[in-house]
Amino acid sequence: MTDIPVVTHIPDDEKDVFDKFIRRQRSLHIRTSQEIVDQIFISRPDLQKYIVETRSVSNMIETLRTEVWEEFLKDEVIFNAAVMKDLYKILNTPKIMLDILIEQNIAGKSGEDLRDSVKDLCGEYAGRVFPYLYALSLSNTNSRRSRAGKTFEAIIYKVYDLLGYRFDSQNRLGRKIFNDVGLGKKVDSVLPGITEFNRRRNKTIIGTMKTSLRERWQEVAEEIERTKIPEIHLLTVDEDISVSKATEMGNHNIVIVAFSWVAESEKLKNAKNIVSFEEYFFEEIPGILEYWKKND
Repeated sequence: MTDIPVVTHIPDDEKDVFDKFIRRQRSLHIRTSQEIVDQIFISRPDLQKYIVETRSVSNMIETLRTEVWEEFLKDEVIFNAAVMKDLYKILNTPKIMLDILIEQNIAGKSGEDLRDSVKDLCGEYAGRVFPYLYALSLSNTNSRRSRAGKTFEAIIYKVYDLLGYRFDSQNRLGRKIFNDVGLGKKVDSVLPGITEFNRRRNKTIIGTMKTSLRERWQEVAEEIERTKIPEIHLLTVDEDISVSKATEMGNHNIVIVAFSWVAESEKLKNAKNIVSFEEYFFEEIPGILEYWKKND
């Protein structure tokens, strides 16, 4: 009987191949956040009417984030299955394991014996290729960490598009163009655009997005200090905003854009630098765009 290799870590000559394989499969099977958001709006055209007529952007953002996440998880299941299905095709170690297990468990069997042997084979194969499963799990964890922010960003940009708001983003233009005008990677977008920013920066909305504030908002304060821009609108879905944090952010010329129930809560209603998504989309942005209509 041929011994099955015992593998406690991925062999060095297979690491790079496996990493590239994971990235390729991820691009094939997992849609971007923007693609999922776009597909949801295509399948539900009533959403655009809902935004315009009710202006309940906060509720829409919260609901969409959940829907997009669920769609992403479905894609991830298909992606994981694709990786494991073809693992033996691209890497020699899993192939050797599977060939031996098939020979030992499947050859010459039928009926219930075959069914039982297949169950044993699946369990033993999964256990023996665990180093590959672990690497796949780490890749998924890293992907999930960045996914929430990308989903939030995709939703905001979709609302801009639906409302007909002109904007430039680093996603669309690339980081170099933003760097050339003195804006760093902490700035996600400028409304109505970089051209207007160059002409009169205090008549533009400079935006950044963070799903969670914690201490990361200080990076935004550093960006304001470095670039000498008048203020930054920080869009967030973080609901844990204290009065002291809001005040400190206000001292750094950071305007917080949050859910209506956060911005209008009893503890924050008197804060001068926090606005709801509704106020941001339907009052602040139109005010800026109106200026450029008159002065373009």
